[in-house]
Amino acid sequence: FFKNFFSTYPPFIFCWVQDSSLLPTTMVKFGERLSQNRAPEYPPEAYMDYDKLKEIIRDLGKKKLASVDQTTREVSLTAPPPTNAAGRQFTSSDSPTTEEDFYSCIDAQLVKVEKFTLEKVTELRNQISSLEREVAALNDAATVANAAGGTSSQHRPDEAVFDRIRNQADSVAKSFLTLEKYVNLNFMGFHKILKKHDKNSPAHACKQFYINRMHNQAWVRGDYSDVVVRLSSVYSALRNDQSAEENKDASQSFLRSTTKYWVRTEDVSKVKYAILKHLPVFLQKTSTGESDSQLTNSVYFDNDQLELYHGRLDKSPGAIAYRLRWYGAGDPKIVFFERKTHRDTWTGEASVKERFIVSRIVVINT
Repeated sequence: FFKNFFSTYPPFIFCWVQDSSLLPTTMVKFGERLSQNRAPEYPPEAYMDYDKLKEIIRDLGKKKLASVDQTTREVSLTAPPPTNAAGRQFTSSDSPTTEEDFYSCIDAQLVKVEKFTLEKVTELRNQISSLEREVAALNDAATVANAAGGTSSQHRPDEAVFDRIRNQADSVAKSFLTLEKYVNLNFMGFHKILKKHDKNSPAHACKQFYINRMHNQAWVRGDYSDVVVRLSSVYSALRNDQSAEENKDASQSFLRSTTKYWVRTEDVSKVKYAILKHLPVFLQKTSTGESDSQLTNSVYFDNDQLELYHGRLDKSPGAIAYRLRWYGAGDPKIVFFERKTHRDTWTGEASVKERFIVSRIVVINT
């Protein structure tokens, strides 16, 4: 079945290019853009030293490759080496800068940015803990008052207290968004400077190594969604939200209507913040616990004419989409094969999604 199906509808993955909000409308050198986008509350030295790294690259470009004897298998510990550590001979126009200087500098910059990011995250979490204690104290006071025979409205603290806590929560949220912009600005800066290095020193290309290294560092791969979830709880308490009782009736039936939006990666936290000020965050149960979001992976199938794609795009009656879907990061453990059939609402028929579980081994082997 799968061999015949895949030959008719080979898989493809939908993707799109995201334009960074940091990109200006006119061409501006990144060094200038870095200076213009720095957060005024952060010290300039907290950011990567882009100019210093660029200066090292410029100095390295002044050097000429030496004619190194590739056949020599012996060295003397008492005789001066014919070249420096980069395999180049000094001339009168050379500076003592080496590739090791660039590596040492960018290593130090990565450590600096990671340290600053983690320090700021710790500060934000401490501030949220303080807000949570204040909210808990207000709730405890209201509970005691209610037990004494009063009502929650009679013993509700002055509105100025809620305004103060709400303003503090707003300040924490804005600080978190500022930190995220700081991370994105430095992340882009390292990409830019490594690309420049490899272009000027192709014999010592290192961009791929450092990009992989960055993605394994806490300031890039760290999940700080707990900040969003905890802020949501603070706002919810200030609104005095009431938890709805879970419907445990086995015969649940409902029609789902969804509206989907394209959100740029750097704007995801902004959207979350705009929502949580008015609605509590919905926590999903994932393989690693509860989270406010979950990665969804989809591989769609189509033929060379992209008939299924255009049918879904035009919302043609009976348009079908075939896809593989799994959830979460990393290798899939459970893969669903799904078929979605579109029906126009005016016909009185509902769109249908049918699926069954496929072994990941079968999918990989196919």
